[in-house]
Amino acid sequence: MMQDFPTVLDGADASRVGFTSVSADVCFSPVKNATKDGIALQAKGTHPGVVASGEADQYGAVCKILRAMGCSIEDAAPAIYGGISTIPGPQIVLKSSFVCCPSEYAAKFPDPSEVKISSKSSLVVMGSGVTIESLELDGALVIKCEEGATGVIRNLVVKNRGWVKVPDDSSTDELIKMRGYYLKKTDTRTITFRKDGTIEGDYDPAGTAPATEAPEEKNMEKGLPSLTQPTKEESNEDTGLCGSCIIL
Repeated sequence: MMQDFPTVLDGADASRVGFTSVSADVCFSPVKNATKDGIALQAKGTHPGVVASGEADQYGAVCKILRAMGCSIEDAAPAIYGGISTIPGPQIVLKSSFVCCPSEYAAKFPDPSEVKISSKSSLVVMGSGVTIESLELDGALVIKCEEGATGVIRNLVVKNRGWVKVPDDSSTDELIKMRGYYLKKTDTRTITFRKDGTIEGDYDPAGTAPATEAPEEKNMEKGLPSLTQPTKEESNEDTGLCGSCIIL
């Protein structure tokens, strides 16, 4: 195994071996245990290493990077799903087509002090041409940018009912059973930048977008997966290696 490799080295080979230490909450969250085993581990003060904790840690890693830059990101209160206690949000998904590594965040968020995301929010961003200059989010927002298009999020305020995690311990759907909840997408604001220069989603980067939005998407029906299922556009993306797997 990788951790055993240095033990087989001698002499000059051993002298060239080093390591890099990174905080576990931004680089490592194992998903290897059954839920019942994770519950027992968590009761002993050990990381549960289950699907629910891995998903929550992925969101937490992105939030930590954004906070380190100067963004205002609220933490949700701890919640229990399927017997596992996690910090359930905010749910921020930055696709690899938007940003891959922490070093790229600065170019995508040039004025981080102008980015404010509440604890109940869900944000999904995809597309290399997007820049987020100023955003106040309290709800659910999906930003899409077609290949070859560019777009700037500026003075955007979004407040809606967002996406709600509904506890469910009785579902026969494997994804729901592992998570302990299903995602009800009540309201979603969607903004799409087209390569022909048009913008869909009632948004004008020169002004301030409306603060309250009507529902634009149907609720996520019980039993269906949520963020794990790619849209048609996402299925065509080159996901690469980094950015899609901050948590290893």
